[in-house]
Amino acid sequence: MNHLPQGIKWQQEASSISDRLWDVVIVGAGPAGAIAAAHLAASHHRVLLLDRKKFPREKVCGDGLLPDALRCLDAIGAGEIVREAGHKISASAIFSPSRYEVEIPGEYLTIKRSHLDMIVAQKAVESGAVFAYGEVIQLTVEPDGLVSFTIPGSEKRFRARIGIVATGVDIRLLRKLNWSARKKPNGVGLRCYIRSSLVLDRLVVALFTHGRFNVPGYGWIFPMQDHEYNVGCGIFTPDRVRKRTINLKNIFKIFIDSFPLARELMKESNRTTALRAAALRSNFEGGYPFVNGPIVAVGETIGTTLPFIGEGIGKAMESGQRAAEAISAALGSNDLSKLILFEQDMESKLKPRYKGYQMAEKWLARQWLNDFLLARFGKSNYAKDILAGIITEARNPQELFSLKGILKTFLN
Repeated sequence: MNHLPQGIKWQQEASSISDRLWDVVIVGAGPAGAIAAAHLAASHHRVLLLDRKKFPREKVCGDGLLPDALRCLDAIGAGEIVREAGHKISASAIFSPSRYEVEIPGEYLTIKRSHLDMIVAQKAVESGAVFAYGEVIQLTVEPDGLVSFTIPGSEKRFRARIGIVATGVDIRLLRKLNWSARKKPNGVGLRCYIRSSLVLDRLVVALFTHGRFNVPGYGWIFPMQDHEYNVGCGIFTPDRVRKRTINLKNIFKIFIDSFPLARELMKESNRTTALRAAALRSNFEGGYPFVNGPIVAVGETIGTTLPFIGEGIGKAMESGQRAAEAISAALGSNDLSKLILFEQDMESKLKPRYKGYQMAEKWLARQWLNDFLLARFGKSNYAKDILAGIITEARNPQELFSLKGILKTFLN
């Protein structure tokens, strides 16, 4: 899975890295951090990309890429590699709790995160970044304004003009900096891989509501390569719901037993991996502000996962790309006050898009309304066009999830 020219050593232990001043040190080599590293290195900045684990490493994820992620991959020259390595799918299907169905054509791709993250990190190295593995346990802004990074077992002192925190749902580094952040994640997902003889050529999402609080959730079946499927479920847990009242393994079992496609998939299966879970931060319920002195937070660390559809990879990548643009401008002008351009960009251009997804999530939180809407959408070409546009971000969910939008589905 090494996409670099033969002989290039692309990852190394952090303790072996030379002691030097970096322009940017990035903590976390997932989608947000690695995309930022690729852009910054391509702009000839000295970039050190750190991850606590050696690659490849497993990540719990739905493994689905929507057009926003593919656009970000194309921007760093990794799109073609990812498309060749992944599994192309041309349609998705959404099911309501009572199994009303809407099919949405589009460009989709599935690829295991362990493979995707390696491709993007290698592209960053190809662009000029240095990648190393070692767990950063502390960031400190020194009196001279530089950022230092502490890694246990390493006597070297990593220092940079700018630091990026891209540690996903884990916000411990931010809290050590007294950064304002929501302490607990607002969602959780669980998945396994199933090898099955069943042939399924669509991304399948089954919506449901859970418990007396009508907590929105979703199950998924995503086809991978070689008759393997990523099967899982996720649920968003508002503050009013006590987390310990939710047993995700039981919810997963209910999804498998009650959803016909999942039940058939399991019936035809010959191998199933263990269930693995991961927390989620959506709707910008993470670290805030996004910029604090010479340190920038990106990706799920700031809660970039979309509500309603739970898409996280593309939006994490987009935040990394936007951060790289502001950081490059700050370094190029030797004016770190320009880092605030990233926060302004996110607040004015990206964050407003989330309002429509919040609205859609609220509309679908009650089962009877969920069933009514998807039954209506399945009969309306207007609704199908809007849903396809929501996936590509050409349309705002508020166009459909409003009284005016619903009325239009009866006319078109």
